Amino acid sequence: MSRRSKEVAEEKETKIFNLEVKRAKEYKNTVFFDVDINGVMIYGCRFVEGKNGDFVSFPSYKGSDGKYYNHCWIKLDEASVKLIDEQIDQLLAD
Repeated sequence: MSRRSKEVAEEKETKIFNLEVKRAKEYKNTVFFDVDINGVMIYGCRFVEGKNGDFVSFPSYKGSDGKYYNHCWIKLDEASVKLIDEQIDQLLAD
């Protein structure tokens, strides 16, 4: 499959061995944070409290077509999102 292929790869949950939020900053009701997942550092994530539940938004850019595209992405299970939320709360409380 070529890099620019329009095909969608099958979404598989990644086995997470280590997850640690390294930095968290609240700005205008949005929390920006950096996270280390299995030794891979991802900068510029956002934690969003949506109508359908909490979710993690990974860093993205706006394409020339006006759509947003992720720089990186990992499928997180509910337990991982909850762990990120707890770690963010702890960092913001300090």
